[in-house]
Amino acid sequence: MFDIFRKVKKYFFESQIIFFWFFGVFLITQIAFNFFWLASPLKEAISLILGFFYLVLGLILVNLVDKTSRLDLERNQINAMISSIEDAAIAYAKNFEVVLVNPALEKLVGLSKNELIGKIVTPELNNDRRYKSLAQLIFPSLAPLVLEKSLSDYPNRIKIKIFEPTERVLEITTTKVTDEKGKSYGFLKIIHDLTKEEELKKAQSDFITVAAHQLRTPLAGIAWVFEMLLNKETENLTPEQEKIIKEGKQATEESIKTVETLLQAAQIEEGKFGFNFSSGDLIKIVEDVFTEYELAAKKDNIKLILYRPEFELKNFIMDPVRIKLALSFLVDNAIKYNVKNGEVRIKIEPFKDKPFVSVAVEDTGLGIPPEDLDKLFSKFFRSKAAMKEKTSGLGLGLYLAKNIIERHGGKIWASSEYGRGSVFTFILPLDPAYIPPQ
Repeated sequence: MFDIFRKVKKYFFESQIIFFWFFGVFLITQIAFNFFWLASPLKEAISLILGFFYLVLGLILVNLVDKTSRLDLERNQINAMISSIEDAAIAYAKNFEVVLVNPALEKLVGLSKNELIGKIVTPELNNDRRYKSLAQLIFPSLAPLVLEKSLSDYPNRIKIKIFEPTERVLEITTTKVTDEKGKSYGFLKIIHDLTKEEELKKAQSDFITVAAHQLRTPLAGIAWVFEMLLNKETENLTPEQEKIIKEGKQATEESIKTVETLLQAAQIEEGKFGFNFSSGDLIKIVEDVFTEYELAAKKDNIKLILYRPEFELKNFIMDPVRIKLALSFLVDNAIKYNVKNGEVRIKIEPFKDKPFVSVAVEDTGLGIPPEDLDKLFSKFFRSKAAMKEKTSGLGLGLYLAKNIIERHGGKIWASSEYGRGSVFTFILPLDPAYIPPQ
């Protein structure tokens, strides 16, 4: 009861309700007329009905104005929040009608708010020069270049490259707009401009590429010199000299390997890594990696174990060379950072609920500190535990593996118990529709 009086007091002079008070004056006049011109008990009944009708209508109107005011307040708050976001933002209904944009979005697509609000966006607008960039934001698959695509439904992230109105690299995050009951009303997209970040990455990549190319030729020459010394002059060398030459040859080969890894990282960032998708046999790839590393594992007193799958796995679309490289990085790390008499286990299993296959590399090694898990796949990152065990290394193997797996539409992650071992798992799609276009 008190709430009703509070609402009436609050909205008494609102424009939506003030006409209702004028209607009350006419109602009082009507009731007075009834008392003078109508006979009892008719006048009492009509007056009671009119009064009750006015009261109910008043209560309905006050509540309606209250709800409308709340909605206006929420809408203004949302508008203020969206407008204050530096990234471009756009909200649209389930029928793809634009309901909300911020100034950054207007600037990005080169259209005013008046041109955008109420516009129903369809894929056909990609053929309209004015609305082309807007269509590509709402339907990112229409973009000239799709660089990355997340596997999750919502929030969904996708990185694209557009060329109109200007060349830009954009990361689009799409979220469903739902109420507390889960009912969907539409979608909200936040568009983050990565153009400057990508330019900086390219500059770094160019520097690495040039430096690596400059190093590769002289290192190859040094390796050749060591090889010639060992092949032709061994009989004239003392054991100590032979040992020094062998160590020099090994160090040079390690340096060449490091340079090649740097070049691979640079090529991945430039999109020139040379992926060649075809039908591949994952089981054979895993078996080949197992065979190649079996001897190295024995030298380090590590037991390498392969659990062959108990389910039928047919060939599927992948780049067999790159997948083998990614798996090699994982197995190499598992052996390198293991303990004496430890184990490395490779498992192939089906992935639950989706058409993917899972490959896991488990080790009984050093483990990874919890604070380092989120940074593992970053470029040049090495955990403190790894650096204590092995001082050499660039921290690029996991970075390259991540890029290879994600280029296939897959995902890679790690779990670990510090001091007890780690598990690196990646999944690959069996359905080529999951492979992002490039």
